[in-house]
Amino acid sequence: MHPTILNQSTPQAAVSGTAQLPGALFGGTDALEDPAGGVSLWNRYHPREIPFFKVALMDQLLKRPYHAVTLEGPFNNKQISRDYREQTFRSETSINRAGTPCIERLLLCLGNGVFAYLDECGVKVYAPTPQAAEVAAQEFRRYVRAPDERKPHFHVISMTPEGPCAESVPIERSAPVTTEDLALNYGQDFPLWEQQWRERMRKAASGLTILFGPPGCGKTSFLRALMSRLIETAVFYFVPLSEAEMLSNPRFVNFWMRQTARNKGKQKIAILEDADELLLMRDEGSRAKVSNLLNIADGFLGEHLKLHVIATSNEPISKLDPAIVRPGRLLGMREFRRLNREEAIRLAEAKGLVVPEQRDFSLAELYCGPNDTAHVDQPQRIGFA
Repeated sequence: MHPTILNQSTPQAAVSGTAQLPGALFGGTDALEDPAGGVSLWNRYHPREIPFFKVALMDQLLKRPYHAVTLEGPFNNKQISRDYREQTFRSETSINRAGTPCIERLLLCLGNGVFAYLDECGVKVYAPTPQAAEVAAQEFRRYVRAPDERKPHFHVISMTPEGPCAESVPIERSAPVTTEDLALNYGQDFPLWEQQWRERMRKAASGLTILFGPPGCGKTSFLRALMSRLIETAVFYFVPLSEAEMLSNPRFVNFWMRQTARNKGKQKIAILEDADELLLMRDEGSRAKVSNLLNIADGFLGEHLKLHVIATSNEPISKLDPAIVRPGRLLGMREFRRLNREEAIRLAEAKGLVVPEQRDFSLAELYCGPNDTAHVDQPQRIGFA
């Protein structure tokens, strides 16, 4: 330990149960400063793995004992920032268009070698002993914000230096969907297909479903409505294509296992929207991605993760990789097609819409009308919204 740090006086602890070990961090904000201006080993060897926000903390922990405890959120970040303003060493805040500030990260120095790092995933507490870390983490439980499980929502998955993070996002545009709505929007045979598909999902531990068809024909609207209808029995995850690896890479098994424990009794459903990159037949590189996706559907990894995947594509089935559409591979597959004129008139009469003079229609064309730059600022309706 640097002699300048050793000679600092020990500040009063902010939490109880944080008895100090010899050689442990003192925990004040000055402990995170570099009085000698030395070169950081973390900057030298781990520039991409450690965010700049945490470099000062990681430098101090490098050769000292520490133990970490993670507490999952979401948290009342504003209240934490108020209560711990005297212990706040670093903070990052964004302001949205409405002028509302949102605290994204906090680094707190709690005293006696105890630090807390808060981000969108949760709070991670570092302390010289396991007992001190657990005591400090328990202090933050009172700030956990209980999500409104009654409101339809899904989770957006993103990668952070701490690992994958699932952030809850409420569905703003959702409305009750009846069997009649399904038939009007997607064809008379759709309610029966959906009933049989959901029954297969209920019985299977995992599986892959593909929804395909031209843009604007209701794939996203159907998924939004499905989230509302299955709010009691399923939890949904939106996985960006850039992070699709986390569905099949064994490195992320622990993340999915934590999600299973956190949502006991509920099915996990991951959504890959516009997943043409993973589904189309192209080259050997894409074939490996297809193989990984199928391993979730009917492989050992899928049985272990207990994860259902719904992928959407704007391409016709003839362009999808034959390995995917082979009989027995998929739990479900459905084309979201354009409605013929007779179907469009039936939908328009039920919803009070206008039917333009054309042969077939996407749902977007019926609900939103033709593109008109003169009315671009007017609110539009799509699907069940």
